[in-house]
Amino acid sequence: MTKPCIICVAITGSVPQKADNPSVPISIAEQVESAQEAFEAGASIVHCHVRLEDGTPTSDPDRFALLMEGLKYHC
Repeated sequence: MTKPCIICVAITGSVPQKADNPSVPISIAEQVESAQEAFEAGASIVHCHVRLEDGTPTSDPDRFALLMEGLKYHC
């Protein structure tokens, strides 16, 4: 590769559920694992949405903080 590039991945959206695709990462642990795999493959930006335990979207800052903690540690 002669030109650098930035790879951004969107590992999940706020709408998809496991019923739509069993591989969609819903839990924080699943999202950290998915982001780490993308990072190891060359991604430098990850777009994330956090969910409650039942899979519904949330903007809970505590859940985002847990996700950030995992991303910083593993990526």
